[in-house]
Amino acid sequence: MALSKALEFIHAASISAELRTACSNFSKEKLLLKLNFSELEFEDALNMQLVKCQTYEQAEVFQQIRMWFLLL
Repeated sequence: MALSKALEFIHAASISAELRTACSNFSKEKLLLKLNFSELEFEDALNMQLVKCQTYEQAEVFQQIRMWFLLL
């Protein structure tokens, strides 16, 4: 259940700069509580998306999401 929430969040964050900006107002801990998944579930969901990538450009988007999340 939480993994599916993390997947939905990653997909939304990959296409919405507004969402990323809004989430940047929270600390990582508060954001994870609000979104109801753990950092481990986020990493698992991100890795699942990276495995599905067929081009370098697709993978780059998810790597950028990872870096953004680590900087929170």
